[in-house]
Amino acid sequence: MAHILLVEDDSDIMHINRTFLESEGYTVHCADSVQSASFMLEEFIPDLALLDVMLPDGDGMDFCKILRTKTQAPVIFLTARDENDSVIMGFRSGGDDYITKPYDLNVLKARIEAQLRRNVKQSVQHPKIELPYLTVDLFSGIAVLDGNECSLPQRELQILYMLASNIGSRISYHDIYKNIYGCDVDDSKNTIRVNISRLKKHLAIDDMSTYEIASTSEGEYVLRRVIF
Repeated sequence: MAHILLVEDDSDIMHINRTFLESEGYTVHCADSVQSASFMLEEFIPDLALLDVMLPDGDGMDFCKILRTKTQAPVIFLTARDENDSVIMGFRSGGDDYITKPYDLNVLKARIEAQLRRNVKQSVQHPKIELPYLTVDLFSGIAVLDGNECSLPQRELQILYMLASNIGSRISYHDIYKNIYGCDVDDSKNTIRVNISRLKKHLAIDDMSTYEIASTSEGEYVLRRVIF
């Protein structure tokens, strides 16, 4: 299920949203300021962000611009403002949707689902790859390696699908980033490195696994079968 970054300085709203979204199966990472949210971007890239506009150390719209240097993941603004100018500023800063407080949690859920559906790049003709001892299913979000099933975050699943589709071939971090995020930025090499590291951890790839994800000094990655 998707990883959501929730940036909200109202502790009550944060708790309500987090509890609800986690009950719906999402993994929610919370921050109460621009600074703490920016630190989180060094640790992970969210599949979707929910941003309050007014934060104690800045503006959620400014943070959205920072986020856009890392990812094209959907951004939904949650704010008490409902002026047209604020709505326009939200979209111009890189936002994808805008919900005015108070709002119904089921409406929030529907908006999140709509944005994630729009953002996920799935192949209609080939949604599933089946290799010996490895299966990658984009529709279910599940990967199976050596009989061990793993539910992967969206970005990691897409990276694994891309590598599995080009088994044995080197793929540059530029190509991976552009395919997954829809653009290329200066920090794309580090972002993909972190994504690959987490993918290997979630899949529990080790010396006894049937497959390995190898890297080159040029920032290329290759998924290849290990022959014992």
